[in-house]
Amino acid sequence: MKTASFNSLTSPVIVLLAAGESRRYGDIKQLVEIDGQPMVRRVAHTALDQGVPVIVVTGANAERVEAVLDDLPLQIIRHAGWQDGMGSSLAAGIRCAEASFPQASAALLCLADQPLLEAALFQTMLLRHDEAPERLLVTEHNGISGPPVLFPRDCFAALTVLSGARGAHVLIQREAARVERFATTNSVDVDTPHDLQRIRDWLATDSGR
Repeated sequence: MKTASFNSLTSPVIVLLAAGESRRYGDIKQLVEIDGQPMVRRVAHTALDQGVPVIVVTGANAERVEAVLDDLPLQIIRHAGWQDGMGSSLAAGIRCAEASFPQASAALLCLADQPLLEAALFQTMLLRHDEAPERLLVTEHNGISGPPVLFPRDCFAALTVLSGARGAHVLIQREAARVERFATTNSVDVDTPHDLQRIRDWLATDSGR
């Protein structure tokens, strides 16, 4: 597969949200093991494989989540306002991106509870950004839009003031004319123990083929 080539100063950044308290799951789902490693670390490795800067936003159970990432070459920001919802955590990640990478061309948002994310999806989105940097790129699973989402730099100002649980949905709707969608089967969220078991069963079946 062709891959995008970025200048280290102007490349996109990946913002990985790992700040939630996993209320529906009932435990610290970022630390649940998938194929022998904590879920957040698994997603972080996939992000780091893209060769662009990675920012991880922590919040609830921050010390324990950060402990499984502390040897990886990424930047961690602990968001005190994580209880204000995903929008607030995304805003914190974008503010960090602006401060640490002021010439970044875009931010690719992904979630720590999507352990099936593959490098190929990130590569496809980053390559498309390289070709059409003004586009807002959104993935779809079973017709439902959600992360990973790539936001061009001109969206940053709107992203930094987000709050609440709906994240950037309003912004995506407002910018519909320049949205491109990518169908995927690998952006499944782990919200409950049942979700986790389904993913483990799928991985076991897939590895046995």
